[in-house]
Amino acid sequence: MKKFNLFVALMIIAFSFIFFGCEEDPAAPDEPGTVEGIITNANTGEAISGATINDGTADVATSETGGTYSFETDEGTYTFTCTAEGYNMQVMADVEVDAGETTTVDFQLQPVTVVLIENNIVGNTTWTNNNIYLIDGEILIQAVLTIEAGTRIKFKDSARFGVWGNSGGMIIAEGSTLLPIIFTSWHDDAHGGDTNGNGSASDPTRGDWNNIGIAGSNNQSSFDYCEIYYGGGYQDRYVMYLDSETNASVTNCTFAHNEGDYGALDASLADTGTIIQNNVFYDNTWPLNINCSYNIDDSNIFHDPSGRSDVNDHNGIQVNNMTVVGDLVWSETEVPFVFDGSEMSIALGTSLTLSPGVMIKLQNNDWWVRGTLIAAGTMSQPIWFTSYKDDTVGGDTNNDGSITSAGPGDWDYIKILEINNVSSFDYCKFYYGGGYSADYTLVLDSGTTVSVTNCAFVYNKGASQCVLNAWLADAGTNIAFNQFYNNEKPLRINGSLNLDSSNIFHNPESPTQNNLYNGIFVDNQGTSCNIAGNISWVETEVPFCALAQGINIDTGNSLTIAENVIFKFDGGSLDYMGDNLVNWDANGVWFTSYKDDEHGGDTNGDGDVTVPADGDWQGVYNWGGNPNFWEAWDNILYDDLH
Repeated sequence: MKKFNLFVALMIIAFSFIFFGCEEDPAAPDEPGTVEGIITNANTGEAISGATINDGTADVATSETGGTYSFETDEGTYTFTCTAEGYNMQVMADVEVDAGETTTVDFQLQPVTVVLIENNIVGNTTWTNNNIYLIDGEILIQAVLTIEAGTRIKFKDSARFGVWGNSGGMIIAEGSTLLPIIFTSWHDDAHGGDTNGNGSASDPTRGDWNNIGIAGSNNQSSFDYCEIYYGGGYQDRYVMYLDSETNASVTNCTFAHNEGDYGALDASLADTGTIIQNNVFYDNTWPLNINCSYNIDDSNIFHDPSGRSDVNDHNGIQVNNMTVVGDLVWSETEVPFVFDGSEMSIALGTSLTLSPGVMIKLQNNDWWVRGTLIAAGTMSQPIWFTSYKDDTVGGDTNNDGSITSAGPGDWDYIKILEINNVSSFDYCKFYYGGGYSADYTLVLDSGTTVSVTNCAFVYNKGASQCVLNAWLADAGTNIAFNQFYNNEKPLRINGSLNLDSSNIFHNPESPTQNNLYNGIFVDNQGTSCNIAGNISWVETEVPFCALAQGINIDTGNSLTIAENVIFKFDGGSLDYMGDNLVNWDANGVWFTSYKDDEHGGDTNGDGDVTVPADGDWQGVYNWGGNPNFWEAWDNILYDDLH
């Protein structure tokens, strides 16, 4: 008997090993898991068919008759959302799906109730996301209106909000990525269903409803993760308006399909505390209108994120109320800042810094800079100052196709004023300026010490004053490594400025493109160019041209010139003190007539209409001799002695 029991025991152990070895292997990590469940009405328990489940990246299932659904997905942690027409979205976060396993996720959707709003908001109120709020007429908000994430607000035709901050009115509309707050037309069936009850008889269009107007001193209304569609109907002006002295915050919002000649978001009067960041603008008339009181970073985008070609009719940022307040930084690079007429003012004690890649488009506009303007671009991201009609920079901002094109003088000028103004321009491009009567694009006024480096001046007017006019600039001024071509007169300096040979006066990609009057024009406020200090001029590509009363090098000052430097005169003389004109006899140095095309090219820009002749200018006079006398050097041409 004992032997039999031992035999049974051994058999049991053997079979245990056999069955243990035959157990099913654990699921491989790349084997999908299954998610299934049922979707019901949270109030009645009835099954909901046609509901959509999304895994955070795409729609993955639709509920069938009976409310059931099922789909496979990779192992991981998910946030699932469920939506159905007439119901609020439900979110299931941090759902764990295991490989080869079935995970059950049931949704109970809350039905949406349409609440008609016909009366003003006079007490603090909260709107919840289990309702759609239908706005009828002009609703004045005179208390704090808090709007929950996921809430939908629909406007009947021509309806609007007026938020009266001085009466306590404020909107706090703070949605989320998954639960944005929607402001839209009641014709919009895509958000909240067929609220107007006409099936597919009407579609939403731009301007269906009017706007949200934020007013009142220091009104700190807040819009975060909101979507604003189909507004701007009142006189085609805007869909959201921030009035003077408001300090609203508009962040992570989408403005699309809106009218708005003043910008879908018109913040042209808003105060210094205004925040406009991380918003999306597309398919609007104009996207955004600002003033010079607050910063604009590079976080807003001006196209449909799902289709970059879907932009705005006028894809740019309008700038109004052009007086800089405080120290501003503008960094938006996708679209240009657009200045249409009027005067831009940067007052003493204020500053504007433009980041690399910023584009400025101008039309009949001038800038007066008494404070500081810092425009620091890079070789790969230059800063542009160009015409509103220039479609090659920032696109067709004026939205007229090829009807208009940019030309010299489309905008006026930038004028730098005040003693010791240290504004700077590096890797900037100045195109199509010099309009009105200024006859210059960039002027450096008396006592300024501005740096202009690595810049390009192209297609600008400036026949009398010159495109870059530094005739009043102070000794600390730095003009180097710039390009001048296809302008009238490129550059004007005075006798206190050094000039090296780093600037070029032709198109580097097409050397035959230079300037109409290709020279450096020298004088002091329209009189004789008085050399102040120990000055060095070594530019050899174009001549130095004295068109007023000539050049004077008085005692205690000197002018050093390099080989191949050419001076041209139209009347007047060069006066020096015997030893303070250094290298006058260097190889290739000439002193000649402004009409002399053989030396330094056709500087007076008239082809062969005029020819040089003896007596075109007075000559070189040595005040250091005893007695004083006119020089008769071999490199002096067409003066009174020849």
